Amino acid sequence: MIGIVLGLATGALFAAGSVLARVGHRHRPKDDGLMMTILVNVIFLGIVGLTVTPPPWSISGVIGLAVGGILGSLMGRSANLRAVRLVGATRASAFMTGSPVVAAVAGWLVLGEDVELLDGVGGLIVIAGLLALVRARATPTSMLDGVATPADPRTKRLGFVFATAAPLFFGLGFVVKKWGLIRYDDAVLGALIGSIAAFTVVVAIDAFGGRIRRRVQENFRHIPWWFVVAGVAMSGALITQMAAFSYLEAWLVGVLQSTQGIFALMLGWLFIREEERIDAWVVASVLLVAGGVILIGLQR
Repeated sequence: MIGIVLGLATGALFAAGSVLARVGHRHRPKDDGLMMTILVNVIFLGIVGLTVTPPPWSISGVIGLAVGGILGSLMGRSANLRAVRLVGATRASAFMTGSPVVAAVAGWLVLGEDVELLDGVGGLIVIAGLLALVRARATPTSMLDGVATPADPRTKRLGFVFATAAPLFFGLGFVVKKWGLIRYDDAVLGALIGSIAAFTVVVAIDAFGGRIRRRVQENFRHIPWWFVVAGVAMSGALITQMAAFSYLEAWLVGVLQSTQGIFALMLGWLFIREEERIDAWVVASVLLVAGGVILIGLQR
């Protein structure tokens, strides 16, 4: 049961981070907040990491955690953000429901994890609920540069490539993180290692592209505080995610983290109501997700 609570807390904290980032996008529409949120992850987790006792050193574990952080925190998040811009949040969210499936297959191959019948049924019900949520938020337009516009075929094809890549990166990231955590067992330091690796790659990409000076000026001359707070929430999510791996299979953590969509909708409805609505499809999705989580809880 502890693992389920941690998994749901991960979804709720990531949802809080996404809603806070969405508010930040209103003030800085050309900045997706990736660099600042990951930098805050590094700083916040680094401070918390000073309070924990490191486990026995493991080079393979640290490498696994670093690779997992790059796959999830950087590549998965970047692909998802790009997909949202090209084909819209609704379609991108529909593809994201596949990340637990990717984690289940990869977890079986890499970690030898099995899928129990009740867990599997519960996971499918949760995914069905999330797809119902996607249906509730359906829109025929795509988001390009923050403006709703009809998507041309070439843009849609590229968007679907990114939308397909995002759950692959996230699902593989879940498994690789757990693989590393088995060898270097500390949730806080594991999250910190992944964040440092992701931030290093972000800085390297911006430096190679000649954007690093502009990025530093944008983020430190006028600090985007909404992104800073979003980064703090996401830091908490990374800790609870890593802790959940100690209790649950990687794919189950992915299923529970996917409830982020439900939490984000509720938080968005509370704080930015003009962007969210509650209707019969939303209620149905919440009930399905709750029923799936209950089934998973019965197996624990």
